[in-house]
Amino acid sequence: MTKKLQFVWPKDGPKGRSGHRGFWGRMNNIVTNRGPDVFIQRQGSRTGIRPDWWGNWDSYHDPGCDIMERNEPRASRRQKRYDPESRRYVDWTRDNNWSGDDFAANLLGGPPVAYYPRFTQREWDKIDRKMSQGKWPNPRKMGSDWNYDGPERFQQRHDWFWQDAHRIGENDREQLPQSFGPNPFLHMHQQDPMDFPQWIMDEPWPYCRRTVR
Repeated sequence: MTKKLQFVWPKDGPKGRSGHRGFWGRMNNIVTNRGPDVFIQRQGSRTGIRPDWWGNWDSYHDPGCDIMERNEPRASRRQKRYDPESRRYVDWTRDNNWSGDDFAANLLGGPPVAYYPRFTQREWDKIDRKMSQGKWPNPRKMGSDWNYDGPERFQQRHDWFWQDAHRIGENDREQLPQSFGPNPFLHMHQQDPMDFPQWIMDEPWPYCRRTVR
């Protein structure tokens, strides 16, 4: 007997506690276009909709997922991926990861290097314009969702999200099966005053989509 399909609307936030629950919270998500997408799943499925799936980060780390996504005309998000701070799907500086990983692995002869995009495409355009003028970007002047460290999305309160979103990349880096759980030791928040400039320099420049002038 074929199992029926059901709609699944994942909850974001640590353990699904984003503060946007309940009927009115869900209605607000719809009106403001915030929160995870709605998925279709077979009833009784034991596989939940993981954050790296509903955040669309699985296709960033897995070339097979990305190929399927690019070839699927009905895919709604394509290269847009979830930002836990704004709770929206946005464009990032790089639309894939494995080319940079393979480049580093072939050059150094070691395991894949896990590069993670720190900036959205809009933020990178601002950074690119400043640096093209010979100026270093000031985090305090980048926008209301920034602080002196960098984007608010890299505050410690969002570590739970990045550990799930980068599960595949972290497991590849640690040479573990992709099916392993998230790395609880992955901290994306700033821990050193030099983190912000290091984030910029860590961006693999050949793979960044530069501003078109």
